[in-house]
Amino acid sequence: MSAVTRTIIAIVFLLASTIVFAQNVSIVAPIDDTSTSPVHVAANFSNTAPIDSITVLVDGRTALSQTEAVTPLDVYVPMASGSHVITVNAMQSDGLQLSASKNVDVASTSSSTLSAASVPSVSSSGGVSWVSDIEEKSGWYTYPDQGNPVCSSKPALISTPSLDGVAGKFYLGPKGQFNNCLWPILLGSSTTATHFTLDAYYRLSDPSKSQGVEFSSNKHIGTKWYKFSVQCSYNKGIFSVWDTAGGKWVATSIPCYRPSLNKWDHLTVNTEISNGKAVFLSLTFNGKTHTINKSFYPLKKEDSYSYGVHFQMDGNRAGNAYYTYVDNFKYTLW
Repeated sequence: MSAVTRTIIAIVFLLASTIVFAQNVSIVAPIDDTSTSPVHVAANFSNTAPIDSITVLVDGRTALSQTEAVTPLDVYVPMASGSHVITVNAMQSDGLQLSASKNVDVASTSSSTLSAASVPSVSSSGGVSWVSDIEEKSGWYTYPDQGNPVCSSKPALISTPSLDGVAGKFYLGPKGQFNNCLWPILLGSSTTATHFTLDAYYRLSDPSKSQGVEFSSNKHIGTKWYKFSVQCSYNKGIFSVWDTAGGKWVATSIPCYRPSLNKWDHLTVNTEISNGKAVFLSLTFNGKTHTINKSFYPLKKEDSYSYGVHFQMDGNRAGNAYYTYVDNFKYTLW
């Protein structure tokens, strides 16, 4: 076979691979080539394997990252006025990366036309950053973590019950045994933060119908993804923490009892990244602090420095539906 023939075959193979590759992601929004900020970005994935993560890039820079991918993609991304290239990257569980791009011209928009909650607002002081009232922000996604339940698309904002006048109302409607709903939200990006505090109040509409609840935060440092999940299991009566690399729950000796009706529980979790591990330092539950002192290795993901949180409701064996009200949900990092 001549060198020319080999070159032609290589080019044909490359073109064929590119065509197949590009068909795996279909950007369906923005529909037109012009838009206003925040830009609606939606995409479908004709994947052959589960999607592990999704990243939206604007002009080659990460604007949003879903480390717990929710498909189809349906998000709003803030962009400055002018011409931009939107790229949607997705990583399948088999290691195949999918990608597609679209050009968009963003028109100038008065800031008064944007919702104050369209993007989580990060406050900073003295090297410490925080996001307050996360339950009131837009940007929540729905992820049926287990089974095929009916999950609220996002927390509904309500005044009763609440602690500060506005709470987020989550709904889990199981269609079988032990169905779970998970809601993640991306909060921001930091290249320096290694210490984190998650703080939230929550209340169940009917505590007898819940298997448990879970709060979690996550942090990217380059290609390393650190996840800090804490689960309150009512049947076990204890808290467990998540071993990310091991993919399993690790029990603690910290008690977590089923709450009484109309009672608000208060959870604070302190964590850090140290020596390449996700370290669970301590947990404070309803005013009582417990030392955890457990650490786990991270997973390898796409390069990013984003951070976010999630909340999860666990369904019971009987498949009973219930609500959870979350209030004063705050995340602090430094």
